[in-house]
Amino acid sequence: MNRLRIVATGLLVVAGPMLVAQARVWSDSTNRYKLEAALVTFNDRTIVLQREDHELVAIPIDKLSDADREYLRSPEAQELARKSADSLQTWTLIDGKTIVGRIVDYTIRDVTIQRRRGRIYVNDRVFENLPELYQQLIPSFVAHFEELPRVDRRSFDAWLLRQRGQPRTFRLEGVVLETENGDEYALPFFLFSEDDLKVLMPGWDEWLVVHGTDGYDAQQDNAFLLQSLAAARHRDQLVQREVAMMQLKLQAVQAGLTSLWEVTLYPAAGQGGPPLWVVMPGRDSRQAAAAALKENPGYVAGPIRRVAG
Repeated sequence: MNRLRIVATGLLVVAGPMLVAQARVWSDSTNRYKLEAALVTFNDRTIVLQREDHELVAIPIDKLSDADREYLRSPEAQELARKSADSLQTWTLIDGKTIVGRIVDYTIRDVTIQRRRGRIYVNDRVFENLPELYQQLIPSFVAHFEELPRVDRRSFDAWLLRQRGQPRTFRLEGVVLETENGDEYALPFFLFSEDDLKVLMPGWDEWLVVHGTDGYDAQQDNAFLLQSLAAARHRDQLVQREVAMMQLKLQAVQAGLTSLWEVTLYPAAGQGGPPLWVVMPGRDSRQAAAAALKENPGYVAGPIRRVAG
């Protein structure tokens, strides 16, 4: 089950214990599913809301009611989205240092380091001409991959001398951080603290699926949800749960005959994968849970709550 991809009938859910605006009641296009939540941010395809129970919900905008889509065109909503997009975040590195910027995407990049003619080159750029931030981080990259006992310039220079002028290339997997002046830096996952990795890692597998393909929309959805989660994490340090898929089954709901139930599903022991929030019809919670488990083998049922009907 994809973790971040938005499908036509789905919602995406993540957790975050802070409302960032006045809550209002949102409706889907059928007017059968209603949600009281505060607006966090949105782009041209997706809106991110925060529920009273502190979960973030990402919904395809074309699944909202006409009234809700009209509200998103209001100055109030536009200003809220702008502030969210512009907000800087503070991230903690594994050595306790902090770095300020906006997480905007995932990335895989190669870094080639070589000493020639007495100068250090990083991807054929002179080391001393690199931004100060990268001059501080490059020794950390080498120390990680080469398992150096110390992370400092002296150990870095000694390692370079041992290479005898041969270039060394390291592949970095991580995120792109944009600083206040618009510069972007690739930061590998291994630099981040354990708590921050709980925010950054959940969407990585999905990004790998669409990386290098022609799935432009999926790539943009992936980046937007990472940006939204990072911004929410900046406002509340407890935002650490995975992004999960919520599936809607509204067409089976008939007035007075059945209800909608939100069933939380967790991967069974040894299965791995993200949790799911599945909205299913049923006369009672047991029937909804049974239907959810039938459609999602390899999961076990968690909390269930009525959402409509």
